[in-house]
Amino acid sequence: MITIITGNRGVGKTTFLLKMIEELKIKGSQPCGIITPAIYDEDNNKVGFYALDIATSEQWELGRSDKLLNGPTYGPFSFSEKGFIKANEILEQVISNGSENVFLDEIGPLELEKGYGFFSILTLISSFDINRNFYLVIRLELIDDFIGRFISENEYRIVEITPENRNEIIF
Repeated sequence: MITIITGNRGVGKTTFLLKMIEELKIKGSQPCGIITPAIYDEDNNKVGFYALDIATSEQWELGRSDKLLNGPTYGPFSFSEKGFIKANEILEQVISNGSENVFLDEIGPLELEKGYGFFSILTLISSFDINRNFYLVIRLELIDDFIGRFISENEYRIVEITPENRNEIIF
């Protein structure tokens, strides 16, 4: 089953995923994939995000608003081309190797409008085995476009994270 995790910016979607991943590990599962926690400056302003390989806990810079990385830009962010190549290689491997719980955080305008970032992974989603679990974070305003282009024939569900329910949702 493909589960689309959505919600407003800053509501805690990535934090929700981190808790979910820990629960799966406690239950003996080996979740894998890429999540992208935020990077904050000393004044607690979001200045970027890093990629985190769930299986190995390895992390690397993926996007920044306070410095240039060697990749495209979108809005205030500069992205790391090497960072996305590495993340996409990991995602391609875990999708093709049959991992039971796969995570991808997040699909946004960089992918759907510019065809960059995790875009190459989106083409693999249509062939994803629905007997496995694929958890995708997607911006609320982009869900219809994403579903229409990539998973219209697959089984999916949408879970919206809000301040009221983010600590109560159970999978």
